[in-house]
Amino acid sequence: MLALIIRIGIIAFVAHPQQIIDDPHQRLLYEHGLVAHNLYTGHGFAMHWPYDGFDPVRLAAKKLPPQWEGAFLPPLNPYLLYLSYEVFGETAAALYALMILYAIVSCFIPLAVYKSACLLGSELSARVSALIAVLFLPSAYAVITFSGSPLYQLLGILVLYFAVLSVQSPTNRSFLLLGLSCGVMTQLRSEFFFLGFLLLTLVVLLARSNSRQVIWKGLMGILVCIAIVSPWTIRNYNFFHRFVPVLSHPWYEMWRGDNILATGTTFKEDGGAIWVTQSDFPTIIRRMDSIPYDRFFEAKVDAIFKDEVLTFILRHPAEFLWVGTKKIVYFFTIDPYQTMCRDPLFFIPMLFVSGLTIAGFYRLARDRDRRNAFYIVSFFFGTYLFMTFMTVMLSRYQIYVFCCMLPVTGLAFFNPNHFVKLETGLANKCKLS
Repeated sequence: MLALIIRIGIIAFVAHPQQIIDDPHQRLLYEHGLVAHNLYTGHGFAMHWPYDGFDPVRLAAKKLPPQWEGAFLPPLNPYLLYLSYEVFGETAAALYALMILYAIVSCFIPLAVYKSACLLGSELSARVSALIAVLFLPSAYAVITFSGSPLYQLLGILVLYFAVLSVQSPTNRSFLLLGLSCGVMTQLRSEFFFLGFLLLTLVVLLARSNSRQVIWKGLMGILVCIAIVSPWTIRNYNFFHRFVPVLSHPWYEMWRGDNILATGTTFKEDGGAIWVTQSDFPTIIRRMDSIPYDRFFEAKVDAIFKDEVLTFILRHPAEFLWVGTKKIVYFFTIDPYQTMCRDPLFFIPMLFVSGLTIAGFYRLARDRDRRNAFYIVSFFFGTYLFMTFMTVMLSRYQIYVFCCMLPVTGLAFFNPNHFVKLETGLANKCKLS
Protein backbone atom coordinates (compact mmCIF):
# COMPACT_ATOMS: atom_id res chain seq x y z
CA MET A 1 0.00 0.00 0.00
CA LEU A 2 2.84 2.41 0.87
CA ALA A 3 4.45 1.69 -2.51
CA LEU A 4 1.21 2.60 -4.28
CA ILE A 5 0.79 5.80 -2.23
CA ILE A 6 4.33 6.93 -3.09
CA ARG A 7 3.86 6.27 -6.80
CA ILE A 8 0.41 7.87 -7.01
CA GLY A 9 1.82 10.87 -5.14
CA ILE A 10 4.60 11.22 -7.70
CA ILE A 11 2.03 11.08 -10.52
CA ALA A 12 -0.19 13.64 -8.81
CA PHE A 13 2.45 16.19 -7.80
CA VAL A 14 5.42 15.74 -10.14
CA ALA A 15 4.08 14.64 -13.52
CA HIS A 16 2.84 17.22 -16.05
CA PRO A 17 1.31 15.21 -18.91
CA GLN A 18 -0.51 18.16 -20.46
CA GLN A 19 2.80 19.96 -20.94
CA ILE A 20 4.18 16.84 -22.60
CA ILE A 21 1.25 16.68 -25.00
CA ASP A 22 1.52 20.42 -25.77
CA ASP A 23 5.23 20.10 -26.60
CA PRO A 24 5.35 19.72 -30.42
CA HIS A 25 8.49 17.57 -30.12
CA GLN A 26 7.20 15.58 -27.10
CA ARG A 27 10.78 15.22 -25.87
CA LEU A 28 9.76 13.59 -22.57
CA LEU A 29 8.11 10.73 -24.45
CA TYR A 30 11.44 9.88 -26.08
CA GLU A 31 11.35 7.79 -29.25
CA HIS A 32 8.51 5.77 -27.73
CA GLY A 33 6.17 8.73 -28.23
CA LEU A 34 7.23 9.18 -31.85
CA VAL A 35 6.53 5.53 -32.69
CA ALA A 36 3.23 5.52 -30.77
CA HIS A 37 2.14 8.70 -32.58
CA ASN A 38 2.87 7.15 -35.96
CA LEU A 39 1.02 3.97 -35.00
CA TYR A 40 -1.94 6.07 -33.91
CA THR A 41 -1.97 8.14 -37.11
CA GLY A 42 -1.77 5.08 -39.34
CA HIS A 43 1.92 5.15 -40.33
CA GLY A 44 2.90 1.95 -38.57
CA PHE A 45 5.74 1.15 -36.17
CA ALA A 46 7.93 3.90 -37.56
CA MET A 47 9.90 7.05 -36.80
CA HIS A 48 12.45 9.15 -38.62
CA TRP A 49 16.04 8.48 -37.65
CA PRO A 50 16.90 11.27 -35.11
CA TYR A 51 19.44 13.33 -37.03
CA ASP A 52 19.40 16.45 -39.18
CA GLY A 53 21.41 16.02 -42.34
CA PHE A 54 22.88 18.51 -44.78
CA ASP A 55 20.79 17.25 -47.70
CA PRO A 56 17.79 19.65 -48.15
CA VAL A 57 15.76 16.97 -49.91
CA ARG A 58 16.18 14.64 -46.94
CA LEU A 59 15.33 17.40 -44.48
CA ALA A 60 12.12 18.06 -46.40
CA ALA A 61 11.28 14.33 -46.43
CA LYS A 62 11.73 14.12 -42.65
CA LYS A 63 9.08 16.79 -42.15
CA LEU A 64 6.55 14.35 -43.61
CA PRO A 65 5.30 11.20 -41.86
CA PRO A 66 7.70 8.24 -42.27
CA GLN A 67 7.01 6.08 -45.30
CA TRP A 68 8.55 2.86 -43.98
CA GLU A 69 8.23 0.95 -40.77
CA GLY A 70 11.34 0.23 -38.73
CA ALA A 71 12.74 -1.30 -35.58
CA PHE A 72 14.27 1.62 -33.71
CA LEU A 73 12.89 0.29 -30.39
CA PRO A 74 11.76 -2.97 -28.79
CA PRO A 75 8.04 -3.14 -29.50
CA LEU A 76 6.15 -3.69 -26.23
CA ASN A 77 6.21 -0.25 -24.59
CA PRO A 78 5.48 1.81 -27.75
CA TYR A 79 2.50 -0.44 -28.40
CA LEU A 80 1.22 0.10 -24.83
CA LEU A 81 1.41 3.86 -25.36
CA TYR A 82 -0.34 3.44 -28.71
CA LEU A 83 -3.14 1.38 -27.13
CA SER A 84 -3.60 4.11 -24.54
CA TYR A 85 -3.94 6.61 -27.41
CA GLU A 86 -6.53 4.34 -29.02
CA VAL A 87 -8.67 4.45 -25.87
CA PHE A 88 -8.20 8.07 -24.76
CA GLY A 89 -6.88 9.78 -27.87
CA GLU A 90 -3.51 11.52 -28.02
CA THR A 91 -4.30 13.41 -24.82
CA ALA A 92 -3.07 13.88 -21.26
CA ALA A 93 -5.65 11.29 -20.16
CA ALA A 94 -3.81 8.65 -22.19
CA LEU A 95 -0.56 9.49 -20.41
CA TYR A 96 -2.29 9.41 -17.01
CA ALA A 97 -3.70 5.97 -17.85
CA LEU A 98 -0.26 4.66 -18.79
CA MET A 99 1.31 6.14 -15.64
CA ILE A 100 -1.34 4.47 -13.49
CA LEU A 101 -0.59 1.18 -15.23
CA TYR A 102 3.10 1.73 -14.52
CA ALA A 103 2.29 2.50 -10.87
CA ILE A 104 0.28 -0.71 -10.46
CA VAL A 105 3.06 -2.76 -12.05
CA SER A 106 5.70 -1.00 -9.96
CA CYS A 107 3.80 -1.82 -6.75
CA PHE A 108 4.57 -5.50 -7.30
CA ILE A 109 8.32 -4.82 -7.24
CA PRO A 110 8.63 -5.04 -3.40
CA LEU A 111 6.74 -8.36 -3.44
CA ALA A 112 8.98 -9.73 -6.19
CA VAL A 113 12.02 -8.50 -4.27
CA TYR A 114 10.80 -10.26 -1.13
CA LYS A 115 10.17 -13.57 -2.90
CA SER A 116 13.56 -13.41 -4.63
CA ALA A 117 15.38 -12.42 -1.44
CA CYS A 118 13.88 -15.44 0.37
CA LEU A 119 15.83 -17.62 -2.05
CA LEU A 120 19.05 -15.79 -1.21
CA GLY A 121 18.90 -15.44 2.58
CA SER A 122 16.70 -15.41 5.67
CA GLU A 123 13.14 -14.13 5.81
CA LEU A 124 14.30 -11.20 7.92
CA SER A 125 16.80 -10.07 5.29
CA ALA A 126 14.08 -10.53 2.65
CA ARG A 127 11.77 -8.20 4.57
CA VAL A 128 14.50 -5.59 4.76
CA SER A 129 15.10 -5.90 1.01
CA ALA A 130 11.36 -5.45 0.37
CA LEU A 131 11.26 -2.36 2.59
CA ILE A 132 14.21 -0.86 0.70
CA ALA A 133 12.34 -1.59 -2.55
CA VAL A 134 9.29 0.31 -1.28
CA LEU A 135 11.40 3.37 -0.42
CA PHE A 136 13.75 3.28 -3.43
CA LEU A 137 12.61 6.57 -4.97
CA PRO A 138 14.56 6.36 -8.27
CA SER A 139 12.56 3.24 -9.09
CA ALA A 140 9.28 4.86 -8.03
CA TYR A 141 10.02 7.96 -10.11
CA ALA A 142 10.11 5.78 -13.23
CA VAL A 143 6.29 5.67 -13.26
CA ILE A 144 6.20 9.21 -14.71
CA THR A 145 8.69 8.45 -17.47
CA PHE A 146 7.50 6.73 -20.61
CA SER A 147 10.31 4.35 -21.52
CA GLY A 148 8.68 1.31 -19.90
CA SER A 149 11.11 1.28 -16.95
CA PRO A 150 8.62 -0.06 -14.35
CA LEU A 151 7.83 -2.96 -16.67
CA TYR A 152 11.39 -4.14 -17.12
CA GLN A 153 12.32 -3.41 -13.52
CA LEU A 154 9.68 -5.89 -12.35
CA LEU A 155 10.43 -8.39 -15.11
CA GLY A 156 14.17 -8.25 -14.39
CA ILE A 157 13.55 -9.25 -10.78
CA LEU A 158 11.19 -12.01 -11.88
CA VAL A 159 13.78 -13.33 -14.33
CA LEU A 160 16.30 -13.63 -11.48
CA TYR A 161 13.68 -15.18 -9.20
CA PHE A 162 12.72 -17.89 -11.69
CA ALA A 163 16.39 -18.46 -12.60
CA VAL A 164 17.42 -19.06 -8.98
CA LEU A 165 14.26 -21.09 -8.33
CA SER A 166 14.96 -23.27 -11.37
CA VAL A 167 18.46 -23.96 -10.06
CA GLN A 168 17.32 -24.77 -6.53
CA SER A 169 14.09 -26.62 -7.44
CA PRO A 170 14.04 -27.49 -11.16
CA THR A 171 10.42 -27.99 -12.23
CA ASN A 172 8.57 -27.68 -15.52
CA ARG A 173 6.73 -24.67 -14.10
CA SER A 174 9.86 -22.78 -13.03
CA PHE A 175 11.57 -23.29 -16.39
CA LEU A 176 8.38 -22.42 -18.26
CA LEU A 177 8.02 -19.16 -16.34
CA LEU A 178 11.72 -18.39 -16.77
CA GLY A 179 11.42 -18.79 -20.54
CA LEU A 180 8.22 -16.73 -20.54
CA SER A 181 9.75 -13.87 -18.53
CA CYS A 182 12.91 -13.84 -20.67
CA GLY A 183 10.82 -13.76 -23.84
CA VAL A 184 8.65 -10.86 -22.69
CA MET A 185 11.74 -9.08 -21.40
CA THR A 186 13.23 -9.22 -24.90
CA GLN A 187 10.29 -7.14 -26.11
CA LEU A 188 11.38 -4.44 -23.64
CA ARG A 189 15.17 -4.83 -23.46
CA SER A 190 16.98 -5.78 -26.67
CA GLU A 191 20.03 -7.26 -24.90
CA PHE A 192 17.82 -10.04 -23.57
CA PHE A 193 17.80 -11.64 -27.01
CA PHE A 194 21.24 -12.93 -26.00
CA LEU A 195 21.20 -12.54 -22.22
CA GLY A 196 17.98 -14.54 -21.87
CA PHE A 197 19.31 -17.55 -23.76
CA LEU A 198 22.66 -17.41 -21.96
CA LEU A 199 20.89 -17.24 -18.60
CA LEU A 200 18.70 -20.24 -19.46
CA THR A 201 21.80 -22.19 -20.47
CA LEU A 202 23.59 -21.27 -17.23
CA VAL A 203 20.57 -22.38 -15.19
CA VAL A 204 20.59 -25.78 -16.91
CA LEU A 205 24.30 -26.20 -16.13
CA LEU A 206 23.83 -25.29 -12.47
CA ALA A 207 20.53 -27.02 -11.73
CA ARG A 208 20.64 -29.70 -9.03
CA SER A 209 18.68 -32.56 -10.54
CA ASN A 210 18.78 -35.38 -13.07
CA SER A 211 20.79 -33.90 -15.92
CA ARG A 212 18.66 -35.35 -18.73
CA GLN A 213 15.42 -34.07 -17.18
CA VAL A 214 16.93 -30.65 -16.58
CA ILE A 215 18.09 -30.42 -20.20
CA TRP A 216 14.56 -31.13 -21.43
CA LYS A 217 13.12 -28.57 -19.05
CA GLY A 218 15.72 -26.06 -20.16
CA LEU A 219 14.86 -26.72 -23.82
CA MET A 220 11.20 -26.14 -22.98
CA GLY A 221 12.08 -22.77 -21.45
CA ILE A 222 14.19 -21.83 -24.47
CA LEU A 223 11.39 -22.82 -26.86
CA VAL A 224 8.91 -20.66 -24.94
CA CYS A 225 11.35 -17.75 -25.16
CA ILE A 226 11.84 -18.34 -28.91
CA ALA A 227 8.07 -18.49 -29.46
CA ILE A 228 7.69 -15.02 -27.94
CA VAL A 229 10.75 -13.45 -29.59
CA SER A 230 10.62 -14.96 -33.09
CA PRO A 231 7.59 -13.09 -34.53
CA TRP A 232 9.33 -9.72 -34.07
CA THR A 233 12.67 -11.02 -35.36
CA ILE A 234 11.01 -12.57 -38.43
CA ARG A 235 9.12 -9.33 -39.02
CA ASN A 236 12.41 -7.41 -38.91
CA TYR A 237 14.04 -9.82 -41.36
CA ASN A 238 11.17 -9.35 -43.77
CA PHE A 239 11.53 -5.56 -43.51
CA PHE A 240 15.32 -5.23 -43.71
CA HIS A 241 16.31 -8.46 -45.51
CA ARG A 242 18.93 -9.05 -42.84
CA PHE A 243 19.10 -10.42 -39.30
CA VAL A 244 17.85 -7.73 -36.89
CA PRO A 245 17.01 -9.54 -33.63
CA VAL A 246 15.18 -6.72 -31.80
CA LEU A 247 16.30 -3.21 -32.73
CA SER A 248 18.12 -1.79 -35.71
CA HIS A 249 20.90 0.28 -34.14
CA PRO A 250 22.95 -1.59 -31.49
CA TRP A 251 26.22 0.02 -32.66
CA TYR A 252 24.72 3.49 -32.37
CA GLU A 253 24.02 2.80 -28.68
CA MET A 254 27.64 1.80 -28.26
CA TRP A 255 28.86 4.83 -30.21
CA ARG A 256 27.16 7.27 -27.82
CA GLY A 257 29.63 6.19 -25.16
CA ASP A 258 32.66 5.63 -27.41
CA ASN A 259 33.45 8.68 -29.49
CA ILE A 260 35.80 11.68 -29.43
CA LEU A 261 33.43 13.66 -27.16
CA ALA A 262 32.54 10.76 -24.85
CA THR A 263 32.50 11.38 -21.10
CA GLY A 264 31.13 7.99 -20.09
CA THR A 265 27.50 9.15 -20.07
CA THR A 266 25.15 10.54 -22.71
CA PHE A 267 26.31 14.11 -21.98
CA LYS A 268 29.34 16.11 -23.09
CA GLU A 269 31.67 18.01 -20.77
CA ASP A 270 29.68 21.21 -21.39
CA GLY A 271 26.44 19.49 -20.33
CA GLY A 272 24.98 19.13 -23.82
CA ALA A 273 23.65 15.76 -24.95
CA ILE A 274 25.72 13.60 -27.26
CA TRP A 275 23.74 13.33 -30.49
CA VAL A 276 24.70 13.11 -34.14
CA THR A 277 24.70 16.85 -34.88
CA GLN A 278 26.12 18.89 -37.75
CA SER A 279 28.35 20.90 -35.42
CA ASP A 280 29.87 17.95 -33.52
CA PHE A 281 29.98 15.16 -36.11
CA PRO A 282 29.73 16.61 -39.66
CA THR A 283 31.64 13.68 -41.21
CA ILE A 284 29.18 11.16 -39.80
CA ILE A 285 26.28 13.29 -41.00
CA ARG A 286 27.65 13.27 -44.55
CA ARG A 287 28.14 9.51 -44.44
CA MET A 288 24.55 9.09 -43.29
CA ASP A 289 23.31 11.42 -46.04
CA SER A 290 25.07 9.22 -48.59
CA ILE A 291 22.82 6.25 -47.73
CA PRO A 292 19.49 6.19 -49.61
CA TYR A 293 16.65 7.15 -47.26
CA ASP A 294 14.53 4.07 -47.83
CA ARG A 295 13.22 1.11 -45.84
CA PHE A 296 16.76 -0.27 -45.41
CA PHE A 297 18.25 2.98 -44.07
CA GLU A 298 17.87 2.04 -40.37
CA ALA A 299 19.79 -1.19 -40.73
CA LYS A 300 22.44 0.16 -43.13
CA VAL A 301 23.25 3.29 -41.14
CA ASP A 302 24.28 1.22 -38.10
CA ALA A 303 27.30 0.02 -40.11
CA ILE A 304 28.60 3.60 -39.98
CA PHE A 305 28.51 3.59 -36.19
CA LYS A 306 30.13 0.17 -36.08
CA ASP A 307 33.00 1.57 -38.11
CA GLU A 308 33.18 4.69 -35.91
CA VAL A 309 33.28 2.65 -32.68
CA LEU A 310 35.96 0.23 -33.89
CA THR A 311 38.05 3.11 -35.26
CA PHE A 312 37.80 4.95 -31.93
CA ILE A 313 38.87 1.86 -29.97
CA LEU A 314 41.80 1.05 -32.27
CA ARG A 315 43.08 4.62 -32.57
CA HIS A 316 42.46 5.67 -28.96
CA PRO A 317 42.78 2.52 -26.81
CA ALA A 318 43.88 4.41 -23.69
CA GLU A 319 40.98 6.86 -24.02
CA PHE A 320 38.58 3.96 -24.55
CA LEU A 321 39.78 2.27 -21.35
CA TRP A 322 39.69 5.53 -19.38
CA VAL A 323 36.17 6.39 -20.51
CA GLY A 324 35.08 2.81 -19.79
CA THR A 325 36.49 3.06 -16.27
CA LYS A 326 34.57 6.30 -15.71
CA LYS A 327 31.38 4.58 -16.87
CA ILE A 328 31.80 1.93 -14.16
CA VAL A 329 32.51 4.57 -11.50
CA TYR A 330 29.42 6.53 -12.53
CA PHE A 331 27.43 3.31 -12.61
CA PHE A 332 28.11 2.72 -8.90
CA THR A 333 27.59 6.40 -8.05
CA ILE A 334 25.76 8.93 -10.25
CA ASP A 335 25.96 10.61 -13.64
CA PRO A 336 27.63 13.94 -12.72
CA TYR A 337 26.54 15.58 -15.99
CA GLN A 338 22.80 15.05 -15.54
CA THR A 339 20.86 17.57 -13.44
CA MET A 340 18.36 15.04 -12.11
CA CYS A 341 21.14 12.90 -10.65
CA ARG A 342 22.33 15.77 -8.43
CA ASP A 343 18.97 15.85 -6.64
CA PRO A 344 19.35 14.43 -3.08
CA LEU A 345 16.14 12.44 -3.59
CA PHE A 346 18.00 10.62 -6.35
CA PHE A 347 21.64 10.35 -5.35
CA ILE A 348 21.13 9.50 -1.65
CA PRO A 349 18.99 6.37 -2.25
CA MET A 350 21.10 5.51 -5.31
CA LEU A 351 24.37 5.54 -3.36
CA PHE A 352 22.70 3.75 -0.44
CA VAL A 353 21.44 0.88 -2.63
CA SER A 354 24.74 0.70 -4.51
CA GLY A 355 26.67 0.27 -1.26
CA LEU A 356 24.22 -2.30 0.09
CA THR A 357 24.43 -4.26 -3.17
CA ILE A 358 28.21 -4.56 -2.86
CA ALA A 359 27.94 -5.61 0.79
CA GLY A 360 25.14 -8.06 -0.04
CA PHE A 361 27.20 -9.64 -2.80
CA TYR A 362 30.03 -10.16 -0.32
CA ARG A 363 27.71 -11.96 2.08
CA LEU A 364 26.12 -14.05 -0.66
CA ALA A 365 29.54 -15.08 -2.00
CA ARG A 366 30.46 -16.45 1.44
CA ASP A 367 27.28 -18.54 1.69
CA ARG A 368 28.27 -21.98 0.41
CA ASP A 369 24.69 -23.25 0.53
CA ARG A 370 23.62 -20.63 -2.03
CA ARG A 371 26.69 -20.62 -4.23
CA ASN A 372 24.69 -21.32 -7.40
CA ALA A 373 22.35 -18.43 -6.62
CA PHE A 374 25.44 -16.24 -6.32
CA TYR A 375 26.59 -17.41 -9.76
CA ILE A 376 23.20 -16.53 -11.30
CA VAL A 377 22.97 -13.05 -9.77
CA SER A 378 26.65 -12.35 -10.46
CA PHE A 379 26.27 -13.36 -14.10
CA PHE A 380 23.32 -11.00 -14.50
CA PHE A 381 25.04 -8.10 -12.74
CA GLY A 382 28.39 -8.74 -14.39
CA THR A 383 26.81 -8.78 -17.85
CA TYR A 384 25.39 -5.32 -17.29
CA LEU A 385 28.69 -4.06 -15.92
CA PHE A 386 30.39 -5.26 -19.09
CA MET A 387 27.67 -3.70 -21.25
CA THR A 388 28.05 -0.40 -19.39
CA PHE A 389 31.82 -0.47 -19.96
CA MET A 390 31.34 -1.14 -23.67
CA THR A 391 28.36 1.15 -24.36
CA VAL A 392 27.28 4.09 -22.19
CA MET A 393 26.21 4.81 -18.61
CA LEU A 394 22.59 5.92 -18.65
CA SER A 395 20.79 6.65 -15.38
CA ARG A 396 17.62 4.92 -16.55
CA TYR A 397 19.56 1.68 -17.05
CA GLN A 398 21.49 2.16 -13.80
CA ILE A 399 18.21 2.38 -11.86
CA TYR A 400 16.92 -0.75 -13.60
CA VAL A 401 20.00 -2.84 -12.80
CA PHE A 402 20.17 -1.81 -9.14
CA CYS A 403 16.43 -2.36 -8.83
CA CYS A 404 17.06 -5.95 -9.95
CA MET A 405 19.77 -6.19 -7.28
CA LEU A 406 17.43 -5.13 -4.44
CA PRO A 407 16.95 -8.77 -3.28
CA VAL A 408 20.66 -8.76 -2.38
CA THR A 409 20.57 -5.57 -0.30
CA GLY A 410 19.02 -7.12 2.82
CA LEU A 411 21.97 -9.49 3.11
CA ALA A 412 24.15 -6.48 3.94
CA PHE A 413 22.45 -6.28 7.35
CA PHE A 414 22.10 -9.96 8.21
CA ASN A 415 24.38 -12.94 7.73
CA PRO A 416 22.05 -15.71 6.54
CA ASN A 417 24.22 -18.47 8.03
CA HIS A 418 24.14 -16.71 11.40
CA PHE A 419 20.36 -16.72 11.43
CA VAL A 420 20.20 -20.37 10.39
CA LYS A 421 22.37 -21.25 13.38
CA LEU A 422 20.39 -18.92 15.65
CA GLU A 423 17.04 -20.37 14.58
CA THR A 424 18.37 -23.92 14.98
CA GLY A 425 19.70 -23.12 18.45
CA LEU A 426 16.41 -21.59 19.56
CA ALA A 427 14.52 -24.62 18.25
CA ASN A 428 16.78 -27.01 20.17
CA LYS A 429 16.42 -24.90 23.31
CA CYS A 430 12.65 -25.04 23.04
CA LYS A 431 12.77 -28.81 22.67
CA LEU A 432 14.96 -29.14 25.79
CA SER A 433 12.60 -26.98 27.80
